[in-house]
Amino acid sequence: MDSTDYSSQAAFLESISPRVIAVVKPYFDSRLRRSDETGDRSILDDELGSRASCCTTAAAAAFYVWEGRRNRSEASLDIARALAEDVRRRQLPSGGFGQPFYVRKGEPDVVDIAEVGASADSLFHLYSCAGSEAAREALIRSADYLLTQVSPRNPAVILKRPDDDFDVLNGDMYAAHAFGRAYAASGRTVYLEKVRQIVAHLADRFGRNEAGWWPYIENWDGSVFMGNSVAYQATILELAHGLLPLLEEPLRERWNEVSKEAMATMLDAMKEPPSDATEAPWWARDWSKSGEIDKAFWVSGDPEVQRMAMNRLNETVRLLEERGIAAFAPVIENDVPDRTPVTTTYRKVAGFAGTIANMALTEERSRT
Repeated sequence: MDSTDYSSQAAFLESISPRVIAVVKPYFDSRLRRSDETGDRSILDDELGSRASCCTTAAAAAFYVWEGRRNRSEASLDIARALAEDVRRRQLPSGGFGQPFYVRKGEPDVVDIAEVGASADSLFHLYSCAGSEAAREALIRSADYLLTQVSPRNPAVILKRPDDDFDVLNGDMYAAHAFGRAYAASGRTVYLEKVRQIVAHLADRFGRNEAGWWPYIENWDGSVFMGNSVAYQATILELAHGLLPLLEEPLRERWNEVSKEAMATMLDAMKEPPSDATEAPWWARDWSKSGEIDKAFWVSGDPEVQRMAMNRLNETVRLLEERGIAAFAPVIENDVPDRTPVTTTYRKVAGFAGTIANMALTEERSRT
């Protein structure tokens, strides 16, 4: 694994950017489609057998924004804006996004707030860096959808799916992240209030069942519905980082202490392979390609943990150069033949490419 001593995270991103673009852009380009009837653009997820999900379409669009700005390519920026239009066109009337993975064939997509939270960065950068009003509208409509999913049992809990009746803790943070991006795009204080409410709730729930952990899902009485998850704990930490400037000082200080303990728990757990005790969700047991873990390490205040993020990302890029797109072939197989895949190669590539693009665009904004 490369352990080059990069002077900064910006320098690291600059070093890997051309290597990522060289492999990913031709792959995305080959999957772009244009409707003969309307001229509308979309992107294909071939293993899914249909257009890519809205979330992964937004991730690819963010990649085109990043690449277009780097290479001064108006054509790439046009593609990015066209894909943002596709996301907005396909957004559900409710404002949510359909989730087409691991769905019984012939049934409608699942509506899951993780799709909203995972789209928020991409939509925000499509608006702020490429001027896409479609992306801004989709972001705000998705945040308004989340407001309709507030649990009647607890105003700080956002139901992950409409029929849920329990508290998915990383889902709450996905919602807080989307509210934070929508607040930045609109200035609406209702989003800011929800950010603060949700972060306080998650701080309250940390370590209540087991020291150092948030379980994946809790029942309303506070007991565990589904246990610990390194990947989903990482999700909470990485999404919370961008919300810190929106928190009042006492809550920010409290969260900083919580996050240090949560990161220490993750690092200790990762000394051994995933198990029922450390990664209860079976579908998340590929830590080597977990973008959530990469991002949690990336935003850590500890230089050594940030170094781990750079090494993990650099190893992924090395494999991408060595094996091409096949480096992202899923290792978790779907063993239920009447369901769509739990993930796909395109989904993995889009997730990685969107992660790098959004990291780079966030870094760029921080310097202006």
